[in-house]
Amino acid sequence: MLDDLTDSKEIRKYLDRLALSAQAVRRRLRRFEEEFGMDSEQFYAKLRNAELSERIEYAEWAGEHEMLLRLEQQRAELEQRLAVSKK
Repeated sequence: MLDDLTDSKEIRKYLDRLALSAQAVRRRLRRFEEEFGMDSEQFYAKLRNAELSERIEYAEWAGEHEMLLRLEQQRAELEQRLAVSKK
């Protein structure tokens, strides 16, 4: 999908959509962080190190965290593509 984006105007539109998606994910992450009393990075590290028991909420939280990581990666790739196209 990202490979199809070459026009700087289309890239900017997609970046706007990514920003809105990331904002929604961050809101959902904040709810988990408030409920469980730790930030998402700390939670994810504990989950990966098997320091937490299994709970359905943890699977949902991990999914949201992974989604945010993917969105941020896409944003970085597209911003780099825009920077290169300006040269």
